[in-house]
Amino acid sequence: MIYTYYYTDRVTADVFKYFDDSKILFASIKSNPIDFFQMLFGLDFNTAYFHEQYYSKMGYWYRVNNSNFLSDTHIIIRFNMFVRLFSFGFYHVHNVFINFVALVGLVAIYKAFLPFFQSTKKILFLTICFIPSLLFWGSGLLKEGIIIFALGFFLIHFFKLSDKYSLQSVLVVLITSMLMIFTKLSVIAAIIPCLIGYVMHKKTTFSAFYSYAATIFILIAISFLMVFFTVDYNPFSILINKQQDFIYLVEKVDVGSAINQPKFNSISDVFLFMPEALINVLLRPFLWESYSVFTLFSALENSLFFILLFVVLFFRKKTMAHPSIFYFCLLYAITSALIIGLTTPIMGAIVRYKIFTTLFLLIALLMLLDVEKLKNSWFFTIFKK
Repeated sequence: MIYTYYYTDRVTADVFKYFDDSKILFASIKSNPIDFFQMLFGLDFNTAYFHEQYYSKMGYWYRVNNSNFLSDTHIIIRFNMFVRLFSFGFYHVHNVFINFVALVGLVAIYKAFLPFFQSTKKILFLTICFIPSLLFWGSGLLKEGIIIFALGFFLIHFFKLSDKYSLQSVLVVLITSMLMIFTKLSVIAAIIPCLIGYVMHKKTTFSAFYSYAATIFILIAISFLMVFFTVDYNPFSILINKQQDFIYLVEKVDVGSAINQPKFNSISDVFLFMPEALINVLLRPFLWESYSVFTLFSALENSLFFILLFVVLFFRKKTMAHPSIFYFCLLYAITSALIIGLTTPIMGAIVRYKIFTTLFLLIALLMLLDVEKLKNSWFFTIFKK
């Protein structure tokens, strides 16, 4: 409701763009039901036919300068296409569906991490389910709701697989992986190093720190080797191309929240910009940079994060029960922040994309927090009074 209040233009508002596009596909259920189910399940192999009959009439099935690295529109359009079977074209019915999907996903994320937070399960629940930005963007008719759902079940069954093989878990991990790949590839790209580090720690005698450090070193080495074997599809080229796509968008469209970012032309440009990329995602927008209600809420959320960081520094655990989960979440937060910060020169987009970065960073901080020490401190007694 808040989103639709501020973004009333159906042509530019994401919640309407994909909803309206789905109407064109849904119309095929009357004229050609076979086409409907082929498009719904991605079996539209006769690309020339489907392009001529349907996709060419849509505004956002294809996107100019789309490297398909950070996001893809097809899944959310198909989601709306499916929900139209029950909604009779009423937008708010779609909103109810996506909210239910996101809620199930949030509960799944909570259950995935619950075994590692038995003594602080209530705080974990509050941390996951009441992050303002996650609730806001996850409750809209956007791709984020689907990603929350897929990520939750992916994590549950990945952790199960790391303990015991199960065909059901393998299938769920594969299906949710594909869902994330075709909805927002950056999420799965950021989580791959975390998965490798977690498994390495689980299956070897390496400490959690050295397992994740070794993973980072190996993946960076592989990325540099890929530069010599493939020019267009190594990680650095993908990052550079995606950044240039966004800069092209900024140049062609009047984007009020554009930030100054140099165009990358080489790998060295990417590495030199990494510190600023982290600052843009993890610390910005600052309160004085708030140009809209959305960036203001994000800036306030950042302020609360600084307060939490201050509390954790003073009331930190001496030892962690599950250091591997801490490094898992921290590595995801840093990796995703780098991907977003390096490729996105638009503050409004960063505010939306970084919701999963915030989620994992808060879970990592929660692992460091000594709740009992905090309860018995002067800091806590002030609030009790």
